[in-house]
Amino acid sequence: MYIGLFEKKGMKDEIGLDYSDVPERKWTWHFEEDHWMDCVVNSVGVNYYGTDWTCQSGGGYFGGFQTFEEFLKKGAICNMPKKTYKEVSQYLKEHRKGGGSTLHFVYVHEIKGFHLSGVFVHLDDSPIHVKEVKAKGKMTIFDGSITPGEHSFGFVFVLVSKDNQKKISGEVQVTVKGGTNQAILKTIEDDNGNLQTEIVED
Repeated sequence: MYIGLFEKKGMKDEIGLDYSDVPERKWTWHFEEDHWMDCVVNSVGVNYYGTDWTCQSGGGYFGGFQTFEEFLKKGAICNMPKKTYKEVSQYLKEHRKGGGSTLHFVYVHEIKGFHLSGVFVHLDDSPIHVKEVKAKGKMTIFDGSITPGEHSFGFVFVLVSKDNQKKISGEVQVTVKGGTNQAILKTIEDDNGNLQTEIVED
């Protein structure tokens, strides 16, 4: 399924910073001997992958994702050591350049009596959201620098009520242009109870 993109109304084209040439690199720190976290920086953002052999269900797990802007403005996640945070920050600043594109992509729904409970999103086959939430309004899917061109967003959204659950899944191809881009993915229920998910304007 292909969904187009529209420019944000009333907003001048904002040229951000281009991270597309940042070479992929990994940092690792240990919580204890058999439990550690890898931080992998690539052209998409800052990715966290954990490995934990201290419990019966041990093994690899998804630690989280941050855009470059979120990492630099809000700090790291997954208890990254201060020294490592400084190294990653300096690395990003050394390899970024002027120009580039940004994307603000959000999800909303209009299903009465339901709230968003689970969010599972992949960007170009890499996980960026695997989490439980409790949201009634907009849920930000992606907000930050991204390389121009076509990107694939695969998603599963779980909506729950007191006694029911609805699952919305699919995949969209989003074409990002130079400068600032915005898209809203919205789920509505038609008169026959069928769920429809499509891009809408503000």
